[in-house]
Order: sequence, then C-alpha cells, then structure tokens
Amino acid sequence: MTKGAGKKIFGNKKGQTAVEYIITAAGLFTAIISFYVLYSYLVPQQFEEGAKVILSDYDASR
Repeated sequence: MTKGAGKKIFGNKKGQTAVEYIITAAGLFTAIISFYVLYSYLVPQQFEEGAKVILSDYDASR
C-alpha cells in the first residue's frame, strides 16, 4: 500500500482516529455482550447444581 492510500480512504488523521475508536468500541461491546451471554447461562446452572448438593447433604444429615 502506498503512502497516500490511507489519506484517500480516511481523508485525514482525525478521520482515521475516529474509525479506529469506532472499531475498538465495537470490539469491546461485542466482547462484553459475549461474556454476558455466556455467564447468564453458566451462573444459573451453577446455582442449580449447588442447590442440589446442599439439599442432598441436608437430607442425608436428617
């Protein structure tokens, strides 16, 4: 890529910086949403398994 090719795409340095910030923000947003979806599935599942263990120990001790 030639030295002037970036200027043709972004126009100037401020435009390139804005595009970089938008891409970075979109990547972070995607990562946060992915973690939220993952943990919203895993946490309730862990609570259910923990509740089974607690209740089975409670029944065994009676």
